[in-house]
Amino acid sequence: MTELRPRDLFTLSGVMGLMIGTMSFFMYIFANGMDVSNLDRAMEIGGVVGGSTALVFLSYTSVRYVERNRKLATATVEIDTLDRLQMLLHPIEEAAVTLPWADEKPWTTSSHVRRDRGVLSVDLHDLDLKQARATIELIIASRDWLGRIRIVTGRGLHSATVPKIRPMAIERLRQVTSRLNWELLMKKGSVTLRPIGAAPTLTKWFLRFIFLGSPITVAFALAFRDLAGEGAHTQGLQVGVVLGILLSGLLASYRERQ
Repeated sequence: MTELRPRDLFTLSGVMGLMIGTMSFFMYIFANGMDVSNLDRAMEIGGVVGGSTALVFLSYTSVRYVERNRKLATATVEIDTLDRLQMLLHPIEEAAVTLPWADEKPWTTSSHVRRDRGVLSVDLHDLDLKQARATIELIIASRDWLGRIRIVTGRGLHSATVPKIRPMAIERLRQVTSRLNWELLMKKGSVTLRPIGAAPTLTKWFLRFIFLGSPITVAFALAFRDLAGEGAHTQGLQVGVVLGILLSGLLASYRERQ
């Protein structure tokens, strides 16, 4: 993956601003019945809206870029996550040896714990309910270093009675996903735990809001002042300030993906 550079932020912001500004230019013309006698006004509207969009986009991506680089700078080199997960689940492999079907369908970390298209995957097939529950508990206990992980539960089609492992896994994970900032994605035969990151602290939210609030609020105030037209500049300015503050607050609340 190519590393994002500061100049890329300006390029992306410029492209976004140009796209939105061009759309605003043509929308103004269409809204006035295709009257091309006032192109100067249409260009002014497009410029203000496009410039505001570029500024908002640049402010937001700059905050994300700075926070991401700080996090990477303080990160320590750790053992590969897959290797760590396989070592964590090694006791499950040892316990699975005693299962009645172990000779024909052994459960091992090398065969049932792997990366599947870049995502960690733990397959609960060939475990009994007790060992499957123990595996789920070990995964939950390792939330602080585990990223996205897929748990293959099966659909219980080969169960002698009703499915047991999948309902157990879903019920247990639902109990902790909110507390551990995991999003539970369910598919037929598997569930995926996707980290959503912790909500920002009040201090971090406030610092983001201060950094984002000024440029975004000014941009919105100017944009809505001009969009309001003659005779409504004050009202447009007030609306822009309110919307700028609200948007800054929302953008400052984003969670950092892990």
